[in-house]
Amino acid sequence: MSVTTHQASPKAPAQPTRKEPLAPHVKMTLKGHKEQVYGVAFIHGTRLLVTGSFDKSLRVWDLDKGKQVGEPLLGHDAEVWGLAVSADGHWIVSGGWNGSILVWEVATDKTDLKRVPVLFEGHKGGIQGVVFAPDSETFASASEDETVCVWKRETGKIILGPLNVGSMAYSVSYSPDNSKLAAGTDKHITIWNTKTGEELLKIEQRAFKVAFTPDGLRLVSGNLNDIRISDATTGDIIKQFDVHTHNFYSLAIAPNGTKLATTSFDNTTRFFDLITFEPIGEPLEHPHAVLGLAFSEDNQLIATGCGDNLVRTWTVPLSELEKESQQVSKFSHHGFRLTSYIVQY
Repeated sequence: MSVTTHQASPKAPAQPTRKEPLAPHVKMTLKGHKEQVYGVAFIHGTRLLVTGSFDKSLRVWDLDKGKQVGEPLLGHDAEVWGLAVSADGHWIVSGGWNGSILVWEVATDKTDLKRVPVLFEGHKGGIQGVVFAPDSETFASASEDETVCVWKRETGKIILGPLNVGSMAYSVSYSPDNSKLAAGTDKHITIWNTKTGEELLKIEQRAFKVAFTPDGLRLVSGNLNDIRISDATTGDIIKQFDVHTHNFYSLAIAPNGTKLATTSFDNTTRFFDLITFEPIGEPLEHPHAVLGLAFSEDNQLIATGCGDNLVRTWTVPLSELEKESQQVSKFSHHGFRLTSYIVQY
């Protein structure tokens, strides 16, 4: 077995912080959960959002109407902590604080969910994180019982693991080609080969959240106070910077790979350009700690779950490169129209 161990390097200088109050970008506020919302995910191919809460329920929201779809989805006997949607938009997995895992099927009309009658037994501690593999047939879970498991969605069987990580496991992420699985734990980031279970890389740093970039070349992770962007093969740190004024909680990467969003107990969501690593826009202010977040498929919206029991959707700010691209596009368009006019004349 070939294992590479990488020692994290000293911190790089912190990123600039905001100087002026936020101009609000909030589009919609969704009220229904009775306790704080830790899980949010867009259902692919729809205008639906699914959320999970400490009130032990999941709820589905219609983003066109700004209303809850149907009744709350019940089945968990403990707080819902982990939540993920499959890439094909047909399945949802949720993890409870008592170690329970439930899978839900999205109806063909994309307006209803039903629980799949399959048992997923194996964890002995709370589920901190779940993620579907790109094939939508398997998913991984991270637990406070210090293990990571890979499950067959259809049968409920563990097909890889339990992988003992030696400390509480917080988060899991698949590479886009499904060849690697990464886990963030209280002591390390570990990456395995998904077919053989071989440990490929271990980075000695705590990570509450980990996520591969869409090209699979980099791994983004968040610790208490900073974000690190590492080479997904060697573990070398490409960039490290402070992002919040209080403890970090979660992160998400835009599907097009251009930007990163982070949340914190400082009550904000912040955006960073994944090319320049510069902050984008001003932080999105919330009245309480921001716990869950997810980008929409078109990269235009971000949803956040908050400690005030509310779910919000926001307009994602444009990076400087995106603004410049829009200006070039407008200029080119007008230039083409002017040329056409001269030729016709």
